[in-house]
Amino acid sequence: MSKLFAIILVLVFANHGYVERFSYAEKSTLEWSDFRGEPNLKSDFDASVNTGITYQWSISKDYGKIELKYDVDSFCYPSLSWVKKGQSTKYLLVHEQLHFDISELHARIMRKKLQEYRPSNNVRKDLNTMYKRVERMRVNMQEQYDKETEHSKNKESQMKWENKVENLMWYYRNFSK
Repeated sequence: MSKLFAIILVLVFANHGYVERFSYAEKSTLEWSDFRGEPNLKSDFDASVNTGITYQWSISKDYGKIELKYDVDSFCYPSLSWVKKGQSTKYLLVHEQLHFDISELHARIMRKKLQEYRPSNNVRKDLNTMYKRVERMRVNMQEQYDKETEHSKNKESQMKWENKVENLMWYYRNFSK
């Protein structure tokens, strides 16, 4: 079991099933006050934002017509996000913001895929497979972003990523909430 999953489980049970979060639709711009977790002083990184995407769905049949309803959100988890003391720079916040934007980008991709999906006899399997693919894409993009920007230290690469994500967000603009 991964450490992150274990941390989330502890927080869920400690808070009677609730982990503080806000969606991109509620608040799309991060502030340092959103980083409320305990900093990992052993980490080589100065900050870490915890984000992700979730989805829910239901299906109904009316006069033989199948209707799929769904809801997809991207979230930030403040109690799992942290910044080391003295590192709260505007530049670093931009780097962390892009992680949140990447999660929202993948929520939009998931919404597009769901809109285009035509229900089959294996809806649950189809949707789980779809979500796993989008989630894998999201995680891979997050890792590639950190690798190429050297966790924000490569300023030229950071600017390229900011432009890339901005363009992709614009491309999927019709699938925002």
